[in-house]
Amino acid sequence: MKLINKKIIDDLTESLGLDLFPEKEESKMLGEVLEVISKRAGLRIVEDLSEAEMDEFEKIPKDDLDEMENFLLAKNPKTESIFAEEAEKVKEEMLSYKKEG
Repeated sequence: MKLINKKIIDDLTESLGLDLFPEKEESKMLGEVLEVISKRAGLRIVEDLSEAEMDEFEKIPKDDLDEMENFLLAKNPKTESIFAEEAEKVKEEMLSYKKEG
């Protein structure tokens, strides 16, 4: 996934302490965090798509993440920053929850 780059992944892994877990658990938890980020960012981005663009987007196979990313990047020049913003929000929410718990 190009939209969630290595820098973001490394920051999430370190900040959330995921690197303290065995590799299999770290990978699973990171995958779940990235899924939340992707869904939130995706919702923000598709809100700005026209009906025709949404129809076009929905024709992309759900397992073709590269094509989805390319489509979103082409339609919204702020796509990368939206993903970065959502990654930061999710990280802060998780850290806040960790402090409360």
